[in-house]
Amino acid sequence: MDRGELTTEQVLKRDIPWETYMTTKLISGTGLQLLRRYDNRAESVRAQLLDDDGPAYIRVFVSILRDIFKEETVEYILALIDEMLTANPERARLFHDKSLASEDTYEPFLS
Repeated sequence: MDRGELTTEQVLKRDIPWETYMTTKLISGTGLQLLRRYDNRAESVRAQLLDDDGPAYIRVFVSILRDIFKEETVEYILALIDEMLTANPERARLFHDKSLASEDTYEPFLS
């Protein structure tokens, strides 16, 4: 199968080395904790996490897109965001949360 034909489901089956990214300081300890709570969980669990602390997850996703350039990881985070927005399009508001006002949450999508 051509890489351009990967489905979101196939991308999300990948095992991303989050701990390695933390060891190399590409993600923070807090980011690692959030990813461990969110990654490979049922949609109902993810929905609750986003309801409880959505902007923190958006911050982690955007920082990964900004700081990590490994194609498999970028595709994985984009698939997580796609899944999150497909399940509930109103979650797009999380990108506009006032706690993220000092960050350009769209910059990684435009570069």
